[in-house]
Amino acid sequence: MSLSLTDISHHFGAVRAVDGASLDAVAGEIVCLFGPSGCGKTTLLRLAAGLEPLQAGEVALDGETLATPDWQTPPEKRPVGFVFQDYVLFPHLTVEKNIAFGLKGARDAKVRIAGQLKAFGIEELARRYPHELSGGQQQRVALARAMARKPKALLLDEPFASIDVALRRRLREELRRVLKEQKAAVLLVTHDAEEALALGDRIALMREGKIVETASPEDLYNNPQTPEGAGLFPGCQILDGEIRDGAFRSILGETAAPGVEGGAARAILRADCLAAREDPNGPFRAADIRFAGPGWLVRLDGPDKTSVTVRMDAPPEPGATLSVAADWSKAFIFRGE
Repeated sequence: MSLSLTDISHHFGAVRAVDGASLDAVAGEIVCLFGPSGCGKTTLLRLAAGLEPLQAGEVALDGETLATPDWQTPPEKRPVGFVFQDYVLFPHLTVEKNIAFGLKGARDAKVRIAGQLKAFGIEELARRYPHELSGGQQQRVALARAMARKPKALLLDEPFASIDVALRRRLREELRRVLKEQKAAVLLVTHDAEEALALGDRIALMREGKIVETASPEDLYNNPQTPEGAGLFPGCQILDGEIRDGAFRSILGETAAPGVEGGAARAILRADCLAAREDPNGPFRAADIRFAGPGWLVRLDGPDKTSVTVRMDAPPEPGATLSVAADWSKAFIFRGE
């Protein structure tokens, strides 16, 4: 069982929102669609759900075509659940009746409702109304409503956008557990890298309407093929430089860069890539110092507006001069733009 999006393109007037995007998710798999605001993530999700007419490409589920530019299955007839960013619960219906919506005529409706109330741990909320619920509780109700129809695929648009950061972290673990138990193919949109890494079995990286790389978090960490993949992990930063004679050269020195074309280039530096020490002849000055236990985060400003951030055990004095060494084995070099 799988959801497949093939060569999807979509325009809003002269704006190309999605540009030849292909993506799939199999049963029991969570695929996170990650990218900055405006890159086309939500448009691609809406096309998969049938909420936008398909202009180019194909949407299929279990090998059965759901949409082409010439023919489309209406969204309500697709075995696909969709959870909007703001949940869209019916304010005049109780939790139980919100979940029941869409189950009209189903002989086992009561069994399905009870099952979803239990799965999401909201049995005691059954007779409450949406305005009586917290953001996290509303999210669970929206998910339970979507899953009650037993969809083969589930589409989630920024499911934690309305929830505070502290609660978000706890709910991620809970959401992943429940989604895995439900065994649907899941496509989840987010612009939060931490969220994508916490939830995704695979992560599809999107930029300017294109999916530029799709891989597991492990593969993105060990062998990224794009700057977006290399820079996904917490604490990563970009260092500009150039390729000359097969080497990447920058203010931090040089390293071999086989296979990268000459000219402008950039290194994606992992969080523990840099080490700094106070040096009266160093090219960097301590510009911003803050505690981020364990240790201190120090922004260092160098010549030509170069700036890097390093973690230090003890804070330098503001304005102190420092030198920085790079562990190039923890850096990835790409051609510049």
